[in-house]
Amino acid sequence: MEHQRRNGAIYERTAILLGDAGIVALQRANVLLVGVGGVGGHCAEALVRAGVGAITLCDHDVVSATNKNRQLIALDSTVGQAKVERLAARLADVNAQCHITAIDFFVTPEDMPSLLRRDAFTHVVDCIDSVECKTALLEAAVKFGFPTFMSGGAGGRLDPTLVKEGDLYETEGDALARMCRAELRKRGVGYGYIRAVYSVEKPLPPLAPVKQESGGRDRGINGTISYMPSLFGLHLAGMVVRHAVDPAAAEAKMAKSRKKRAAQERSDEERKKRDAAAKARRAGEGAGPPAEPPS
Repeated sequence: MEHQRRNGAIYERTAILLGDAGIVALQRANVLLVGVGGVGGHCAEALVRAGVGAITLCDHDVVSATNKNRQLIALDSTVGQAKVERLAARLADVNAQCHITAIDFFVTPEDMPSLLRRDAFTHVVDCIDSVECKTALLEAAVKFGFPTFMSGGAGGRLDPTLVKEGDLYETEGDALARMCRAELRKRGVGYGYIRAVYSVEKPLPPLAPVKQESGGRDRGINGTISYMPSLFGLHLAGMVVRHAVDPAAAEAKMAKSRKKRAAQERSDEERKKRDAAAKARRAGEGAGPPAEPPS
């Protein structure tokens, strides 16, 4: 009885904000979160503490000592252990009523459609740092019709006041988001479908790329600070919670943004045509009448 009381108590303070209907909506949420590092771990915990009904965690990495400055599950006692297993155990201890699935698997771009079919997900959260895998997940999630949320790059940054939320196509100053945007545009994924967390702060440069003995891609090592990945993760969780509680309002807002963006693009295209026509007229007027042939 005491155990049941403690489990139910996790919703009491949240219900003051969201009401009983909001709690029920959260309990119906089934989130797929890929990448459980500094950003993903904090996002997952915030979602479970808020009261989502189910969450699937996917990653294929182990805790290293260098993770301890920013990742929830990075402790001296967990170094060398699978991140998804450690995070799943921690989350189960936070909220025993949440159904938690841990997938310790390195997903490739080709795996994304089958991953999305594993369960009846309601939201997809991308916390991957590889552009190729990130764009594959985002493309598949949008084309499957899932509300989709992504993290930009938290590394190399120090100023928490410069973290923003917005559409992927509105991001600025974020190289990771820019590369994803360019690739997704080629694949037909446009404005108004992917909600992003990003920073407009100019990042400090990483160390030179280091060859990976495990056969993975060579990568530069970004500097990181304790609070920036967690802030990105909490922003992501906040966006998911707000969408889960009132999806109609969230989707209406996105649809309005898409309509506004389309109108702006049409206006820009018409302006370019007018400018081109005016330029052609000026060029013709500047040429003067044709010269008379010599007599």
